[in-house]
Parts: sequence; C-alpha cells; structure tokens
Amino acid sequence: MVPCELISTLRTAFEDYISPFKYAPYNADLTIEKTILHISRVVENILILADSLELSENEKHVAEIAAQFHDIGRLWLCLPENAGSTITDHADASIEYLKTSQIFGELDEATQNIVIQVIKNHNKPELPKKEGEAILFYVKLLRDADKLDSWRSTSEYITRKGGKPNMAVELALSEKPIVTPAFSKIIIEGGIPNKTDIVTFNDFLIFQMSWIFDLHFKKSFQILNQKQYIRHIYDSLPKNDNVIEIYRMIRIHVENQI
Repeated sequence: MVPCELISTLRTAFEDYISPFKYAPYNADLTIEKTILHISRVVENILILADSLELSENEKHVAEIAAQFHDIGRLWLCLPENAGSTITDHADASIEYLKTSQIFGELDEATQNIVIQVIKNHNKPELPKKEGEAILFYVKLLRDADKLDSWRSTSEYITRKGGKPNMAVELALSEKPIVTPAFSKIIIEGGIPNKTDIVTFNDFLIFQMSWIFDLHFKKSFQILNQKQYIRHIYDSLPKNDNVIEIYRMIRIHVENQI
C-alpha cells in the first residue's frame, strides 16, 4: 500500500530534486527543460488513464510514482558526480536514483519492485514476457502515457511557427526529405522497426507513428484521436505509397480501438 502522506512526500522529494535543474548552468540546456515538462505531462496522462479505468486510490498512487520517476535518470545523468558512471540508459539511471532514495525505500517491497520493473520496461521495444500481470498492467499504462506526451512534443514541434530548435540535428539524423523504403516496409509487414535503422528525420516520424500498434487503452486512443497528433505528423511527411499505406493502417487501427 502507498499511504497518502508518503505519496505527498515523494512528490516533494521529486520537486526538490529537479529544482536545481531550473537554474544555471542547467537551464541553458533545452533538453533538461523538455525532460521536466515531459515528466509532468506523463504524470497528468497516467492519472487521466487511471481515472478512465476506475483504478483504486492505491493503484493510482503506484501509477503516479512510476510516471513521476520514470525519466528522472535523464537528469541524474547530467550531474557532474555521475559523469563517470557506467550507466547510459536513462531508465537504468532512474532505477539507480530510486535505489538510493530513502523516501522511496519507505514503500513496501512489493510496491518498490513494481515501480522498478515498470520503469525498467517503459522504453523497451517490446512488452516484458516474464513479468506478472500487475507489473505488465502498469508497464502498459506508463508506456501509453509516455507515448501520448512524446506525440504531443513532436506534434508541437512540427506545427510551431518561427524559430525553433532543429529536432533532426538534436537526434543526429539526416534532413533529407525521404522515408527510407526498407524502414517503412518493416511497419507495413507488421514488424517492429529498430531505432538503429532510423536514417532520416522522416524515418523517425514514421517510427513514432508506428507506436500506435503498441497502444493499449481505449482512453489513450480517444486522446490521440482528439488531439490529432498522428495527423500532424503525417501531414509533415512526403507522400508516397508506403507513407500513405502506413497512415491508412493506422487510421483503421484507431477506428477499431475506439
């Protein structure tokens, strides 16, 4: 169980941890600002999903903790004292932070294990196959909430007018106005593309569109449809048979889920 006073203490601990990142020298790094905003939005998303599923108060608390700390490792990795760490994956870094948190340690062992396993698996290509039903449920919940905000961020980037950071440069991707045929073919054939196969920024956009097939809850599809995130991404892409076919597959999938 997660007592109300403990969830409140964990929220305060999170705010205390991120506070220094809002000031120099960290506030010059836009990726840190985006990470803090992203975490906040993922927490909002997961609580919306939890309400739609009529979860108990304790279940909402577990979901919130997983969302609150799922990306804190991105900030942990920025600290000078962690520069020599062998940890490179931000999910692993988030878990490292939690394992050294006295407040997190006040949770019962079962809840700690759920949160750690959920964070560990939130950014993996596929769902975990060996975890119990409870962990799998929360993994799906966090992955949905995470994707919804990633789509929000990309959609805002695409539709924003005026000066803006170049996302292609940030991701170290080619700005060639093409979608790699072999990459889009994987999606059309029902496969799961690998991040390492992404060559162009348009490949990245197609990759994000393909996440729709890893969305799990009706409310997630409803939010996605209402916000038109996928449509914004699709509209920015060069149109060819592969891109059009992928979008057609996505629309059918969304309609079936709603």
